[in-house]
Amino acid sequence: MNPIVVGLLGITHPHASARVRALREIDGVEVVAAADTDPRLQYFVDKYDLEARSIEDVLGDPRINAIMVHSKSKDMVSHAKRAIAAGKSVVVEKPGGGNVEDLEQLLAASESADPSLVVQVGYNVRLAGSITRAKDLLESGLIGDIVSVSARGSALVGEHLTEHLNQPADMGGVLWILGCHMLDAMVSVFGAPESVNARVHKSPRLSGENSREDSAAVLLNYPDYSVSFSFDGHDSLEWFESSRITIYGTRGMIEAGVLPQRLKVYLDEARDGWPAGWSEWTESYFTPPFARTESNKFSELPELENISNFRTEMRGWVDSIREGAENLAPVSDALTVARIVEASYRSEENRGACADIPRP
Repeated sequence: MNPIVVGLLGITHPHASARVRALREIDGVEVVAAADTDPRLQYFVDKYDLEARSIEDVLGDPRINAIMVHSKSKDMVSHAKRAIAAGKSVVVEKPGGGNVEDLEQLLAASESADPSLVVQVGYNVRLAGSITRAKDLLESGLIGDIVSVSARGSALVGEHLTEHLNQPADMGGVLWILGCHMLDAMVSVFGAPESVNARVHKSPRLSGENSREDSAAVLLNYPDYSVSFSFDGHDSLEWFESSRITIYGTRGMIEAGVLPQRLKVYLDEARDGWPAGWSEWTESYFTPPFARTESNKFSELPELENISNFRTEMRGWVDSIREGAENLAPVSDALTVARIVEASYRSEENRGACADIPRP
């Protein structure tokens, strides 16, 4: 078993501690060091038993062969490019940068990297069992041809006002930083749309003077069907608890919920071992809160309680590095997500007019 030794560049993204914990559950994996100019670095390394180092020291350590980037969006690509140049595999926190140009640079760097290196973006909602099962059932033809899709995403009320969602270098707010999770899940299932029609909204009553958009409605246009996607930052439930994708087919329908992971299948008649009517699979009936305490739910260093998708994500990253397994969240898909969001903003500028998605 090839040892995987991991260092962090940046610790201020809320997912940093979750990935450290998930990696440490995997045999033969060590997480040893972290670098950041943020004054909270010492708190983080003390809490998670890491060594505080400079970026140069982390990248120059020959033992470290994998890097996790959890910096501010504006630094994600530069950190990732330095790690790739140093011969290390990388997972870059979603959305992978601040804008489309960042993702284009990241893709170019990943494509020119040594083939033994794995460059993955930190999207893991796509790895929820409900999403992957839905994709498999669609590909099997269980519900026939897709007719239409309706999707809903949300963020916990108040999160759109936080510093994390209003970084100056980011091209947008709640749609870009959080809506990207569900958009990526849909890209993983349906591929890239041809165009979008979108309205992106900021409520003066619910948003601060310096905050960005707090809701959006996006129509993703595919050759034979459309996907309607709504997202807002005003949900009183836990993250992703009310998020779901409903797929209507010519012979039935599928509904996939993210947390708790839930799959509902309706068939007009029995087929392939499935009965007519409704069948339901649920992983759990209780969704553990993401933040462990009320005080840290919007902290930049929260300890996330529910790390189920992070376990799947980190196992996939490690298997890709060790065994050449499939990259579970390639940069090319993250670039597609960035282009969808950028096209949504263009559509809003033209009051919902159709905006094409650039092709690679």
